[in-house]
Amino acid sequence: MSNLEAPLKTMFEKLDAAATKMNSFVCVGLDPSIDRAPINDIAAFNIAIIDATKDVVSAFKPQFAYYEAMGIEGFKILEKTIQHIRDVAPDHIIIGDGKRGDISTTATAYARAMYEIWDVDIATIYAYQGSDSVEPFLKHPGRGVYIVCRTSNPSSRDIQDLIVDGAGDQTRVFDRVAAMADRWSKAQNVGIVAGATFPDDLKTLRTRHPELHFLIPGVGAQGGEVEQTTKAGMNEHGRGFLINSSRGIIYASNDSLNFEREAQRAAALLRDQINNVLKSQ
Repeated sequence: MSNLEAPLKTMFEKLDAAATKMNSFVCVGLDPSIDRAPINDIAAFNIAIIDATKDVVSAFKPQFAYYEAMGIEGFKILEKTIQHIRDVAPDHIIIGDGKRGDISTTATAYARAMYEIWDVDIATIYAYQGSDSVEPFLKHPGRGVYIVCRTSNPSSRDIQDLIVDGAGDQTRVFDRVAAMADRWSKAQNVGIVAGATFPDDLKTLRTRHPELHFLIPGVGAQGGEVEQTTKAGMNEHGRGFLINSSRGIIYASNDSLNFEREAQRAAALLRDQINNVLKSQ
């Protein structure tokens, strides 16, 4: 290895490298439901979506709840899905969206499951219990976490907008979570989940935390707007973020004969929309 080929140090450097290589900041959310998938074989559906979109995205995000809802068979499908991504898209990043969060001993078990059993690169977690629920995930070198911070659902304001540190201080719960993540990110592989449906908050978070990596859900089916989201979420280098789309890509068509083609088209469109914004900056 030459002096110019320094090894990538963190998971998020690897993620940015994958995004640069693929020229795409798109993450496909693999959220399959037997009620909505155009074919009955969910494993085959996932494999078809992966094969169709892998050349226009840089990451995949299985949402664990959909697989857990299918019982033991769902876990087998999840295993096949992750293995297929490793086989056909080895440079892509896999985000295990389980939103785990518990006290230290349980968090240790969750971390082992996510990284050692399921072999995901990045896990989504909650920090509601404080540092006890985060630090076990930081003990796995080369892996990363996205801490849930500002979510895209409307009722997130019920908790995340609450003021902390006194009535005269406008620090909100999600601001505090981002500040905690920022401290860990100096030496660890830590980013945050920040939804596209609150663009002003997303912009504020980027201004306050220029180094954090953002996973941004909420574009498409949930109403987030691509140009506004990209401008608010990117860092000064035009990187540091992923925009996730689940339903907008995997259910772009409910036709069993063309759902793969339409998924590829939807993913490519989102990629191009993001890249056009980046080029204009």
